[in-house]
Amino acid sequence: MTKNKYIELRKKRLKEREERFRRERERIRQLKEKEQALRLKKWRDLVTRRREIEKLLLEKTRLEKERQEKAKDALCGVKKALEETERKASICASETMKKINELLMDADKSFESKDYEKTFKLSHEITELLEKARSEALKKAEKKEKEGKYFYCVVPCNEEKNFGQIGINDEGVYTIPYGGIAAVVSDSPIMDYEMTEDNIRRHEAVLRQVMEYHTVVPVEFGTTIKNEKILGRLLTKAYEPTRECLRLVDSMVELGVKVVLNGDIVFADPEKRKENASDILGSLSTIAKQAVAGDLFSDRLILNTSFLVNKKDIEVFSNEVARLQEKYPMLKILYSGPWPPHNFVYIKIGTEGMELSKR
Repeated sequence: MTKNKYIELRKKRLKEREERFRRERERIRQLKEKEQALRLKKWRDLVTRRREIEKLLLEKTRLEKERQEKAKDALCGVKKALEETERKASICASETMKKINELLMDADKSFESKDYEKTFKLSHEITELLEKARSEALKKAEKKEKEGKYFYCVVPCNEEKNFGQIGINDEGVYTIPYGGIAAVVSDSPIMDYEMTEDNIRRHEAVLRQVMEYHTVVPVEFGTTIKNEKILGRLLTKAYEPTRECLRLVDSMVELGVKVVLNGDIVFADPEKRKENASDILGSLSTIAKQAVAGDLFSDRLILNTSFLVNKKDIEVFSNEVARLQEKYPMLKILYSGPWPPHNFVYIKIGTEGMELSKR
């Protein structure tokens, strides 16, 4: 091989090698560009996906907050409606109200655990039950308005109160307020009540229980009024006299004292009887606001008096009775009460409406 041919061949091989290197560099460059483009695409896809996720999270947060506000508004709404309905709880169906309170507890728990869909669903159920309770209350109120009322007493009260099933025939006893005073009644048919031991005991038991909370002006036993409207008219017509009677016996009760000769003792001297009776009456009258004498229906009875006494002075009055009993061992002092002030203020329904007597 000649020198020129060798040189030519070498040049050719160098050129081929350089071409291979060039192609390899180009291939590597293209691979890098492709890889870089792929990474760029992945990064862009990742950014896009992240933005989509952020958007979804924001939307989810917005919807969650919206559901929370919706559930909160629904829950607050039913609680407010429940408060308004519970003002008439004495005439609402107890089973319905019990179910409502159970659902309300579940709704509160659901809201705390962020189960807003359940909260909203329960609020809707409560709303439906409240509508049912209101409907039942309205029907019962209309029925009560039409029903007769057994009239026990009048008290200074300006709100509806329920004293429980303590009335005649086990009926519920409640107030019907009117301008600062209220009639205490129970539902009753219009009828003449016999003065049986049970009826009288129930009548007096109602008065004594009401007396624990209020000053009372008692009503004649067996008084029934046709309906609530008529009762309202009676209270309107006798409003001022009734308030005057309530002021007269405010915080007062009636205490009864009977004094009889003990055993076979007989006072030969009528003046001595009068002197002892006068001393007892005078001592007790200093504690009482007022005293009313009753009939001496027995020869052995020397004193029969009812005393109007402030509730805070009952203990003082009782101690004085005990002292007088020790002072007069020949006498037996019969002490009873506290009672409603029947002998001092009294309501009777007559032809002229509500007739009030006072002493």
